[in-house]
Amino acid sequence: MDELRMLVACSSVHGSTAEVARAISLTLRRTGIETDVLPVAEVQDVTGYDGVVLGSAVYGGKWRADALAFMDRFGRDLRERDVWLFQSGPLGHSAQAIVRSLPLNVSLFAEHVGAKGYATFGGKLDDQTDDPVAKFLARAGFSGDFRDFSEIRFWAEDVARETAMHVVSARNVRAANQVARMVAWR
Repeated sequence: MDELRMLVACSSVHGSTAEVARAISLTLRRTGIETDVLPVAEVQDVTGYDGVVLGSAVYGGKWRADALAFMDRFGRDLRERDVWLFQSGPLGHSAQAIVRSLPLNVSLFAEHVGAKGYATFGGKLDDQTDDPVAKFLARAGFSGDFRDFSEIRFWAEDVARETAMHVVSARNVRAANQVARMVAWR
């Protein structure tokens, strides 16, 4: 049987969400799943993958435009594979507990493609930034790294387990149907 293949695609501004995507990819690889990790803008095709993990940095409660464009571009193909979503960005320990739901447009997409699940991970804000909004947030006490890599790893392990069970089951059904067609043809 072929190896499972997954794509981890993300939209990141300063690299924090990309680091989360790499951590997810590393965990998937450790479970035996062949994994590619790419920025959403570099993805040309998703049909060679059994599953896709799509993530975006969240700013002002919204996903980044290139992540939304990815959903539009590959929506039809994503319906035919396991899709998992993550968002990264809430700052402060209480903010991560509050910002758990997906933005409405992303929730609708998740429903449309039959996403298996999603997660919200804390963000990271470097106080040495030139961005005016980031400077304001840093002065307000929100600088720091609020990502929990243990939580990220546990979620990625769940993704690996669920995807493996679903994809292997679907492959077995397809193989059984193929055998049944061959027997019926004789």
